Amino acid sequence: MSSVLLAVAAAAACSDDPVGGTPDAGADTSVTPVPDANVPDTSVAPDAADAAPPPDFTAAELAALSALSPLPALPPDPTNAYADNAKAAELGQMLFFEKSYSGPIVIGSDGTNGGLGAVGERGKVSCASCHGGLAMEDNRSKPANLSIGIDRGTRNALAIVNSAYQPWTNWGGRFDSQWSLAPTVAENPRNMASSFLEIAHMMYVKYRTEYDAIFPVKLDPDLDPASTSGRFPAVGRDGDATFSTMTAADQDIVRRIVVNYGKAIAAYQRKLVSGNSAFDKYIAGDKAALSAEAKRGAKIFVGKGACVTCHSGPTFSDGKFHALAVPQAGPNAAAADLGRFQDVPGVLGSRYNTNSAYSDNTNTGKLTGLAQDPSQRGQFRTPTLRNIAKSGPYMHTGHMTTLEEVVTFYAAGGGDPGDAGITKDPLMKPFTVAGTDVADLVAFMKALDGAPITPALLQDTSKP
Repeated sequence: MSSVLLAVAAAAACSDDPVGGTPDAGADTSVTPVPDANVPDTSVAPDAADAAPPPDFTAAELAALSALSPLPALPPDPTNAYADNAKAAELGQMLFFEKSYSGPIVIGSDGTNGGLGAVGERGKVSCASCHGGLAMEDNRSKPANLSIGIDRGTRNALAIVNSAYQPWTNWGGRFDSQWSLAPTVAENPRNMASSFLEIAHMMYVKYRTEYDAIFPVKLDPDLDPASTSGRFPAVGRDGDATFSTMTAADQDIVRRIVVNYGKAIAAYQRKLVSGNSAFDKYIAGDKAALSAEAKRGAKIFVGKGACVTCHSGPTFSDGKFHALAVPQAGPNAAAADLGRFQDVPGVLGSRYNTNSAYSDNTNTGKLTGLAQDPSQRGQFRTPTLRNIAKSGPYMHTGHMTTLEEVVTFYAAGGGDPGDAGITKDPLMKPFTVAGTDVADLVAFMKALDGAPITPALLQDTSKP
């Protein structure tokens, strides 16, 4: 935890702000930790019959904690014109649970691994397959550290609840918007192994009415499988040989449909917000909302643990990337993962980034000045701590199964970068834990669990 703090997996593809909103990608939102001050206020004689109980926190501690609550309104997404469109969100929920267009399974179910079907079966995987837990994390795959969709993923699946607050999506910031993630995930051979053309045909066959009611350009009738025009092949990934046989205009039609598919799913994800935690209630005035253990943990969080340095603002994240030297450990972990360093070229080169023709606002400046740099090696995004107790396992590898493990890792000053060419963040400094310190910090983090998501938003509304 120390100053870079708890890079634990919480929501991320998919994302972090100071009080009042989401920070700019390059903004400095770090917070100076509060010096330890555990001496009670004795301005009133302790043996006086009417002595008031000592306050829970010093004025400085309370100020630092108050800056972390409440969870504000969602930041707007000017790159998605349908971000707050109710009909788009309804369609997005249908698509989030839709399985029919997913490709053949590579890792089949063995009865214990949580696999989604037999090897070779199609139509078994949806977005919800790896985001079905209380925080919309993966609560199915075994081992739990890396999700099994079509195949096994390479990073722990981030929780989706509250992910719309994040300025970057994915552990390394591979996506600069929520909507640009879905098209890539859909074609990824490990995730859904589908194709743009399959998505376009699925949209026409199953969701044409809903789509046409939202988006200004109606679905082309030649997407009907019964069409004999030959304009839109049944299968074809963006840019592959089959896809490239279409005219440039038809390629754009398909790409626009898939982008709208992503924007609808993003609109749905913006509905998945959870605040009003026990901590929020305490800051709002309910002094009984936090246990004594959680209060002690809060003192460490803004004090000697310096957790608040990176887990800052009401989302408990600075939205930035830090190198903690987390080892590539756990079952099936990749031999190496350079995090932000390996993901920056992808976001800069994406046909669907926020500077592209598919963005509804290309003037956000988010990508301005961004370039791949060796200093980014091993950096991963600071995830939110809200709902963190619901969203284990932790770290980008998912190899830490408990919050106690995470706290111990940070208290030790992080990991050993070894010879991987990683420069550990200078904020990552050890701090002393003794007695109940670890348990107290965990109690505080558990007090960040928010209200449950409305059950209707978790229902599978996809069409048969």
